[in-house]
Amino acid sequence: MPPELYRRARRAEAGAQRAEDRRRLRLDFFRRALAEGLEALKQRHAGGASGQDSVHSLAGFMDELVQTIVRFVGADAEAAGLQPTPLVVVALGGYGRGELHPSSDVDLMVVYDGELSPYVQRVMQELLYTLWDLGLQVGHSLRSLGDCVAMARTDFPSRTSMQEARLVVGDKRLFRHFGRVLRDNVYRHDFEQFLATTLAEREQRYRKHGASPYIGEPNIKESAGGLRDMHTAMWLGAAKFGARTLRELCDKGLITPREQATADRALTFLWRVRNELHFFSGHKNDVLGRDLQPRIAKNLGYENDGHALGVETFMRDYYLNARAIHRVSRRLIARCQESLSARGWAERRQRQQALADGLVFFDGRLHRADRDPAVLRHDPTRIMKVFWHLHRLGCELSLGLERAIEESLDVVDEQFQRSPEVRDLFLDICRTWGRVALTFSVMHELGLLGRYLPEFGGLTCLVQYDVYHKFSADQHSLLAVEHLEALAPGQSAESEGAAQVFNEVEKPELLMLGMLLHDIGKARGHGHVAKGIPLIRELTARIGLPPEDAGMVEFLVAHHLTMSHIAQRRDIDDPKTIETFAETVGEPQRLRMLYLLTYADMRAVGPGVLTGWQARILHELYARTLARLTGGRLAKPNRTTLGDRLYEALQGDVPRQAVKAHLAMVQDRYLGQTSVQRMAAHLRLIARLEGGRLATELFHHPDLGSSDLVVVTRDVPGLFSLIAGTLAAHGVNIISAQIATRADGIAIDTFQVNDPTGEALTSAAQWGRTLDALTRVLTEEQSVDALLERRRATGRQPTIGQAPPKIALDNRLSDEYTVVEVKSPDRLGLLYLITRTLSALDLDIASARIATEIDQALDTFYVLDRKGHRLEEPAAIERVRAALEQALLQPI
Repeated sequence: MPPELYRRARRAEAGAQRAEDRRRLRLDFFRRALAEGLEALKQRHAGGASGQDSVHSLAGFMDELVQTIVRFVGADAEAAGLQPTPLVVVALGGYGRGELHPSSDVDLMVVYDGELSPYVQRVMQELLYTLWDLGLQVGHSLRSLGDCVAMARTDFPSRTSMQEARLVVGDKRLFRHFGRVLRDNVYRHDFEQFLATTLAEREQRYRKHGASPYIGEPNIKESAGGLRDMHTAMWLGAAKFGARTLRELCDKGLITPREQATADRALTFLWRVRNELHFFSGHKNDVLGRDLQPRIAKNLGYENDGHALGVETFMRDYYLNARAIHRVSRRLIARCQESLSARGWAERRQRQQALADGLVFFDGRLHRADRDPAVLRHDPTRIMKVFWHLHRLGCELSLGLERAIEESLDVVDEQFQRSPEVRDLFLDICRTWGRVALTFSVMHELGLLGRYLPEFGGLTCLVQYDVYHKFSADQHSLLAVEHLEALAPGQSAESEGAAQVFNEVEKPELLMLGMLLHDIGKARGHGHVAKGIPLIRELTARIGLPPEDAGMVEFLVAHHLTMSHIAQRRDIDDPKTIETFAETVGEPQRLRMLYLLTYADMRAVGPGVLTGWQARILHELYARTLARLTGGRLAKPNRTTLGDRLYEALQGDVPRQAVKAHLAMVQDRYLGQTSVQRMAAHLRLIARLEGGRLATELFHHPDLGSSDLVVVTRDVPGLFSLIAGTLAAHGVNIISAQIATRADGIAIDTFQVNDPTGEALTSAAQWGRTLDALTRVLTEEQSVDALLERRRATGRQPTIGQAPPKIALDNRLSDEYTVVEVKSPDRLGLLYLITRTLSALDLDIASARIATEIDQALDTFYVLDRKGHRLEEPAAIERVRAALEQALLQPI
């Protein structure tokens, strides 16, 4: 027993005559010693001590503290006349493993044999009171040997904690007896049930804390890839094979030396992160929340550099280590499962299915026919053939084959990367949809995907620290592949339109390759589209793609953002938009592939990023562009024919003369973008307007996550801004707008809107309040500024953005309108401010597209001056740009 702490405590209580005075002085000493010990640990941690050193040091310090306290309380019990009886104080759980973190519970169990004696009761009681008085969180239990067996048989947490029991102080013979009793009566008899219970507990834990090592806010103890994954595997390894440490598992051949070293590095990394979380939070906290990640990264020494933020580098290291924990623990559990099916293995192997390339299939897994792991090294092409067979069979790889592939990755060299045979095998996997995402995931997990395509390897666990990106770059790309596969006919009913487009794709393998590689430029930092182009050229040349195929893949990588940007930021009703996009894609095959890739890419960014409304606009952009590429042209609307159809749709609600007048007073643009049914609704609203200031109608589209608000009123200067401000003040988000004004001054404005969460706004009460307010604003009974101020007062709003706004005016994007683009930090009333400024400049808005990315508003307006002309003069363009820039720097 280390005597130092005990000697110091004895000196601290020296001179006290009464027992209660000695206990008080002793407790004061223990408080100081504990504070000093924790402070020393914190200083060593801040100085760069490894996670392993920190957790073991704290466990060792706690051992000495408990030993010292037990020595004192035992002596006090004897002095009180109690007869000593055998007992042991054992550490359980993480403390039992010797892995104690600053704010972790100190889990202790006192074990005795036979009857519970007054001495054991007294020692247990005084030990707990002392630890509680010191402010420690103590998990505690007092059990006989019989109790231990009963609890281990019936209570899963108790069993796993007792498996990790470590003697702290007490009778060593009793502790050995305790271990033998559990082994003989529990561990050796029910492993199959224990395995099932353990795996069920893991699945429940994953459901609660996350089943992927790559989640955005991981619980570093409980999430997949967290410390508990390794604990779970070690419980099973200890129960089945009697190995309590990674070294023992390696010595028994249950894990490889490489896996032992990888797990050791990963554990010490996670221990250090968890220590920092506890120190920084000041309490037990195992969740690496997004708000904490930058500070934890900085405290651990991660700094920003030219390529990445410090927090991005830190989280990449976290994911790499969590992935290692997840992989090693999964393999150890698989080894335990294999031990249960060993009986009859030889007989089942006789029923194996022999495959080519030195492989056999049985027990639902792919195995090596030859036990020699060097076979793959002698013929490296077989490595890719393994995955070709895996993809074709839809099975799993055996543990031995997984390890053989990992051990052979060094032969995946330039010759392998340039091999036509390897390329053809890989493209065949890309061509045969249904399990591509799964096959790619296994290839990536084992390291082959990044070795064969180093440009993709650069994305491994690459983190972009912003609100927009929910996944690391490699996981986003693999998820995009999965979403793309779901668009194939027969795979998912989610998007019939996209599935029909897929039927027209001539070379699906090129589309799949473009999807996998679309973000490879991110490995080089910001501006990833431009940086990805030379990378994809080098890659396609290296693997030997024919020039035409290489050009297709390069096009997909170079333009993977083009279609989404046009759909979200351009007016697709403007013919110039379709004309320009058609020139960009050039031919229908490229358009089909780009549409499918864009759809899947937006889906893979994160939940809710691709809304139903956006999907509809994306498909409309595709359909109109395809029509132009295949020779179709939009005919000029025939007012006579439209008049007949419109009158019929109105079923006599509006006189024929009013129908003719309406069609005569609107522009061709309105006729081209408005359905007959919607025109009929407009005419009915105009008829209602006769007796009032405002007529409105709502059309809800829950499946698209949006609603259409149609406003019919007499036009006034700044009408758009008045409507936009009123909607913003009532929590209504505008995503698009079409503005039409008849020759008689009747405005017909349509707004696509949703709520701040991206859902259709269907609350009748909310719409009632909003439209009442709009009526008061248009009759000048209420000001928009007052409405916004009231809204602002009800909640915390962001201040004016730190980044200056960016304003661009362009006459090349439309033949009829000047396009004004505004990028600015988003805030309440921003759209109102922009449109109010445009109105003050005597500009009329014909249409608008409103988008938000992260915290930036990206708003586009198609405008004309009051004479119906575009802005052509440089001075006029500069005046608009300067006015908007100045306005956006001011409060609303």
